[in-house]
Amino acid sequence: MTKLAIKTILLLLPVTMMSNIIPVGSGSYTTSFPGTDEAGRNSYPSGSPQTSGPALNKRIPTNDWWSQVIKENHAGNLFNYPLSMKTTNNGLVVSYIPWGVFDDQEPIVVGISGMSANQAKIYDFTDWTVTMEWAQNNSFFHTTSGIGMPFLYFTKDSESIARIEINLGTVTISDETIIVEDARNGADFIIYGPTGSVWNQNGSTYTSNLNGNNYWSMVMVPQGESDLESIEAEYAEFAYVFPQNTSVSWSYDEMNSKLETEYQIDVEVKEGNYSQILQGLLPHQWNNLASDSPVPNGHTFETVRGELRTLEGNYFKTENTFIGILPTLPALGHYSVGYNPGELNDKIAMIENDELPTWTDSYNEGQLMNRLIQTARIADEIGDEEARDNIIETVKDRLENWLTANSNEVAFIFYYNNNWSTLIGYPAGHGQDYNINDHHFHWGYFIHAASFIEQYNPGWAEEWGEMVNHLVRDAASSDRDDNLFPFLRSFSPYAGHCWANGFATFPQGNDQESSSESMQFNSALIHWGSVTGNNEIRDLGIYLYTTEQTAIDEYWFDMYERNFSSNHPYGLVSRVWGNSYDNGTFWTNDIAASYGIEMYPIHGGSFYLSHNLDYVNSLWNEISSNTGILNNEVNPNLWHDVFWKYLSFIDPPAAIELYDSYPERNLKFGISDAQTYYWLHSMNTLGQLRSDVTADYPIALSFNNNGQLTYVAHNYSNSPISVSFSDGFELYVGPYDMATNRGSDITGNISSDFYQAHENGNITLYVESENQNTTRVEFYDGSILLGEDNSYPHEFTVQNLSLGIHDFYGKVYSGMEFGLTNVIDIQVGEQVPYENNPVSIPGTIETGKFDVFEGGVGQGISYYDNTQANQGTFRVNEYVDVEYFGVTEGPTLGWIESGEWVEYSISVDEPGYYNLEYRFASDIPNGGGPFHFEIDSLQISDDIHVDYTGDWYSWMSQTVSDIELNSGEHVLRLFFVDGGFNLGRLTFSFDRPLDYNPPSAIAGDDLIVLFPETSALLDASESTDLDDEILNYHWNQVYGPNSVIFSDENNMQTEISNLIEGVYKFRLEVDDGEYSSLDEIFVFVSETSDFPPTVNLDVSSLDQTYFSGTPVQINASASDLDGYVEIVEFFGDDILIGSDSSEPFGIVWENISVGEHTIFVNAVDNDGLVSTSNTFSFEVIQAPECTGGPDNGHYTYEFSEDLNNPTITFIPSASHVGDPTCILYYSTSGIPPGYYVTPNEPFQINASEGEVVQFYYTYSYNGLEANTSDNPHSYEIGSCNNSNLNTSIELLPENYTLNQNYPNPFNPITTLKYSLPSRVKVRLTIYDMMGEVVKTLIEEHQNPGYKLVQWDTTNSRGYPVSAGVYLYNIEAGNFRQTKKMIFLK
Repeated sequence: MTKLAIKTILLLLPVTMMSNIIPVGSGSYTTSFPGTDEAGRNSYPSGSPQTSGPALNKRIPTNDWWSQVIKENHAGNLFNYPLSMKTTNNGLVVSYIPWGVFDDQEPIVVGISGMSANQAKIYDFTDWTVTMEWAQNNSFFHTTSGIGMPFLYFTKDSESIARIEINLGTVTISDETIIVEDARNGADFIIYGPTGSVWNQNGSTYTSNLNGNNYWSMVMVPQGESDLESIEAEYAEFAYVFPQNTSVSWSYDEMNSKLETEYQIDVEVKEGNYSQILQGLLPHQWNNLASDSPVPNGHTFETVRGELRTLEGNYFKTENTFIGILPTLPALGHYSVGYNPGELNDKIAMIENDELPTWTDSYNEGQLMNRLIQTARIADEIGDEEARDNIIETVKDRLENWLTANSNEVAFIFYYNNNWSTLIGYPAGHGQDYNINDHHFHWGYFIHAASFIEQYNPGWAEEWGEMVNHLVRDAASSDRDDNLFPFLRSFSPYAGHCWANGFATFPQGNDQESSSESMQFNSALIHWGSVTGNNEIRDLGIYLYTTEQTAIDEYWFDMYERNFSSNHPYGLVSRVWGNSYDNGTFWTNDIAASYGIEMYPIHGGSFYLSHNLDYVNSLWNEISSNTGILNNEVNPNLWHDVFWKYLSFIDPPAAIELYDSYPERNLKFGISDAQTYYWLHSMNTLGQLRSDVTADYPIALSFNNNGQLTYVAHNYSNSPISVSFSDGFELYVGPYDMATNRGSDITGNISSDFYQAHENGNITLYVESENQNTTRVEFYDGSILLGEDNSYPHEFTVQNLSLGIHDFYGKVYSGMEFGLTNVIDIQVGEQVPYENNPVSIPGTIETGKFDVFEGGVGQGISYYDNTQANQGTFRVNEYVDVEYFGVTEGPTLGWIESGEWVEYSISVDEPGYYNLEYRFASDIPNGGGPFHFEIDSLQISDDIHVDYTGDWYSWMSQTVSDIELNSGEHVLRLFFVDGGFNLGRLTFSFDRPLDYNPPSAIAGDDLIVLFPETSALLDASESTDLDDEILNYHWNQVYGPNSVIFSDENNMQTEISNLIEGVYKFRLEVDDGEYSSLDEIFVFVSETSDFPPTVNLDVSSLDQTYFSGTPVQINASASDLDGYVEIVEFFGDDILIGSDSSEPFGIVWENISVGEHTIFVNAVDNDGLVSTSNTFSFEVIQAPECTGGPDNGHYTYEFSEDLNNPTITFIPSASHVGDPTCILYYSTSGIPPGYYVTPNEPFQINASEGEVVQFYYTYSYNGLEANTSDNPHSYEIGSCNNSNLNTSIELLPENYTLNQNYPNPFNPITTLKYSLPSRVKVRLTIYDMMGEVVKTLIEEHQNPGYKLVQWDTTNSRGYPVSAGVYLYNIEAGNFRQTKKMIFLK
């Protein structure tokens, strides 16, 4: 269970009935739009592609440099390197914009006389050229442009007159040519008419009948060339060679791991005998030419992508090396210092049962699937098949849901839109639907998931593979004649990388942000092709991977320092635009995000990031300087795990040190802590990638760690293979296996005689190995070496076990090499009732008071929760999210999810059918649940559903009957089949006796055995069954210091022998053939009849850190077997700090000094025997001062002491400081907005206890403006130095209010303030004057206080709105108010 808060469950509410479901194997998609979901999501692109001519019969590509033309009437962002173009009614505007957006100048407009077309259309396209058409009546004008082509090629109908309007520059006419000098930004152009043409000038307009022909061309002159007449003569031979078709083809040489790409241009010669075109090569091309390729040795152009080198020819070829990929890293972390398999095992266990949320979108879904997949592959590598299979089933179920279309379904479905030749997945995210954005990002995760399923379920692809192939084809079809999808939709084969924006909607041209997620798509294709035996898809993936790697090296990383401008401050960019680049992202300008988005997600397909270690070193130094990565800065844009994994490419020990220093970090969405831990320690073993060593198999890599070479390969097939590396090493890889040359065949299996133990008890561990050459086994408890055994069979007895969960494993040695066993968990300690009191039935269970595990956190023992953090307010150290609602509702369970459970110890007075009244709240229109009850793994109630209450905090009661309970003590499990509700008190009342008589197992009182006696009698004779004298008995040993010998474990009475000193636990099961009952008994074996008390310090309510002045409640439990506990003494740092002589035992420790403290408890029984509890250490830190200021001394800031929503005051050092301007910029994440404040007056900020606020001021100083943005302040809310921090009651408002926005009128941001005297659900909505919703700013429950929120004049889709008058309305409980505001442009 996660925290009690607003949660939305996806409801399938179509607005149209679906039809036309197209089966594809076991999968399917629909060709009818399924409709919107309850949130109004799901869309598709409006209109149809604006095409004509040959393009009408082609599947039109989106996501290209010219894609705006197919959607809008005119495009203003056409950048082909080196030219800049836009379309208008009169024709094509040609300019040179060295950087950024097209300006308002139209230097040269090319068209035909009389043309005024309201739109330009796509007439034709090839792999890197596009032909645009202007048509009016019977007249038409065509322009052909291609990436890297300095020429533009024009044709027209036979009757029209060519027309050129030259508005800027100096014009010279020479026969059929026009030279335009300095047309824009220093660029010169030459226009070539057919031989014999005459250009007629009329002002700035030049016309020609082209000597009866229909073609002409123009070229941009290379920058820096001053002899224009010479260039005119030189380029004249290219002026009449028109491109007709451009195409790329690729081939993968598997033996040598080389990928060759051929670029071919088919031409039409309009006149003359010369047949070679002038084509520019971009850096990623000319830097990777094949040895037998023509070389570009012509003039060069300066472009935003770097130097464009021109080639006189119609063909060239590149060759790239494929370094290889892996599905995950091999399990070699045990060679890494500090590696703890038990810790990894725990991290896997934390998420192995995670469900995928039902409210999601295609992008977030992919990230969470990847998080599970990376974890499952690790589980497989370390032999945790149960965790692996749990995750496989979760991912498989959801993926198959996505790949199947059903009627009346609006989520987890694919819709094929024939107009735009694309598959759209619903629910979509980030414009994947209406703008065809990011398909390669989203589908990359899905295809990766499909590869994962096929890897572990061979044959799955036979049923589902063709539907997965549809996703491949949608984003990157390799077939130009594909009947559904365009050729390489997302990938630009000439630009060398993907474009993410479907219709190139931004003025800088198309864009791609996350190059790393583009590379994940490429690696997913390699995995999918390899695991399914489809070499065509595999080779397509390798073509995309190797090509895009070279483009990333050049345009995102500028790895060779030749493409970024000299004043660019960073070693990478996070967005490549058609005509610019920057370090922003689409959610923040924080440079930390800029770095992270080019790395995430890092996995076995990410080693392209490490092929240049010099660059990795350089970038890491930059990251260290520009972010808080080295000091564990709390910043949601600083993805620590991603950066640590990047650091591991060059310095794994440093990465591990950073990881170990920050366990409390917040994980980025989509990150697996298990994968980070495993990755860092695996890289610490492997060392650095040998990028100069390749293999004849794509799923293989080689590493070097100070001379220790490691070769790794994964075999997806059912037959063994031998992988040859380029340095001559041969690696045998078995079927469906990952192999290395590092002792990967040394394994073992560890087991225990018992999997539970009493405190201070013993267990015996056993290790078996199929390797016959094992020399010894070391036994570990976590990272602690317990001992070793050098003889087979290997065993070891662990004594004096402390409370808690112990992770035991073994290192199995064969000579100097070693491998690891599996990890087993041993539970030491009992599950006990909350506050040691079972709930009496009839009676009431408070759901937040579930059972306690004596050894600490009860996950997997007294409860199971899908998330490993309690964000509620009650029992915060447990994982169950419990919100305390005072005496009215008590501690309640919230954010309930499928598969979770909690347990309660109960004592039932009499067997019978019981009624249950339960308290609940749900904001789901269809209600939530169901849940049910279990005892001893048997369901004792029907599934119970809850109704809609209108709100997450509107509580109602409901009653159900016929819950069957037997008398006696039981552990009642509350199991959640599904969530969508909050659950409060459970009140059981007796209804009627059972209509059958169940047996009642009674094992008798606990036994004491004194030496020299070594046997005892277990007696179940008091067990009863009122209607059946014949009962079946079975005794079972739960734990003990050794295994006892039963005289007959299936008898009512059985003698146990072979007892030694220690505590034994036995379980009795009694059944009458139909019903059963359980009971347990302890047997204490000792040399003396005086038993010391048992005592346990309750650590579940303690924190690791406290602020100075905070009182600490310390609780303990204690009991005595042969008497009673006389007193419990509490010690802090070995000094008695208090005592308690009655249950529940506890004290409050106050006035604790700053520093580290260790506490423990002694229990003294009536015989004077003393036992000492477990210990717990915590730190008391000095609360920060409420005041601070900048180094320049211009001002002081002061926070109030409130735990939530404190005030901050700007206190100037002089009267001129902050007058007339004083602006506070603050935020808990991302770029902080600004707020006007008044010096010396408190300003309330909106932040909760524990949040860290980053802030600075811009302020007047001596008539000038100063600011402290270069060195901002930070403050943790609620941490001021005061011994009694409490929420200030005096500052709470008395009434609901909605203030006038400020400023008003405004541009582009305004602040809306409101006040809440009590906790209510708040909805704050912006409307236009037609009453249409523009954007909902707030829709959540909020605590009382003075609130504010900003509106940035964007709508719900993130698009800017037009200027005008808008309404803003608040709904807070029963309070309603609306005000007007004016947005000025």
